[in-house]
Amino acid sequence: MLNIDFEQEDWMLEGGCVYADTDLFFPVGSSMKAMKQANEAKAICMECPVVNECLDYAIRTNQDSGIWGGTTEEERKSIRRHYRKTGLVINR
Repeated sequence: MLNIDFEQEDWMLEGGCVYADTDLFFPVGSSMKAMKQANEAKAICMECPVVNECLDYAIRTNQDSGIWGGTTEEERKSIRRHYRKTGLVINR
């Protein structure tokens, strides 16, 4: 089992993922199975009351793996590039 020790923030206790399998949010590779897993995680995120806080945390702390705030690693890289170019944060 994956054991990652993240700095706990209050909003994390309200996340839609609190009772979900952690592995769901860390798909490995680009296989169809991994893509399906990522989509399942994103579906949980889209119903989450703290999705924006989660995405903000992922951007601030440079989370480079997993699904955070309904985004993949590549999507967060794109958000970071956009921010560096414009100084504007993309809200989801």
